[in-house]
Amino acid sequence: MNILDAVHNMVHDFPGGANALAPRMGIKSPAVLNSKVNPNTDTHHITLLETSKLMTLTGDYRPLHSLNAEHGKVAIDLPQIPECRDLALTELVLGIGIGGGDVTSVFREMMMDGRITSGEASDMSKVIHALHMVLAELDAQVHACVEIEKA
Repeated sequence: MNILDAVHNMVHDFPGGANALAPRMGIKSPAVLNSKVNPNTDTHHITLLETSKLMTLTGDYRPLHSLNAEHGKVAIDLPQIPECRDLALTELVLGIGIGGGDVTSVFREMMMDGRITSGEASDMSKVIHALHMVLAELDAQVHACVEIEKA
């Protein structure tokens, strides 16, 4: 599905459609919102900020997934991290999620020609080793943050 169809479907699949969403968007007329999301209309256009607000209001992320697919990317939910006193620990966990993409990138490049060279295997080993190091650091920091249990 292309991004214009995804935005159109997001609005029209929402209960009440443009009639329910336009006032929440600060758009005076549902007809204007319908025109903005109509892929066949050249006079009105939805902006990225409006699309982002619609995704927030509807909880529908098809436009985001469509845009990612068009560029060979993927969107993932960030982990729900409870209030943490240790900002470094939180950033380390988020970095693992973001950095984990390196494994998939290297793997994709390695497999493009259907064979694995020794250099490619070495590159993959380096990425895996770096991830092991980050995970070991996370393990150490989590254990360092354990509160002493009251007896």
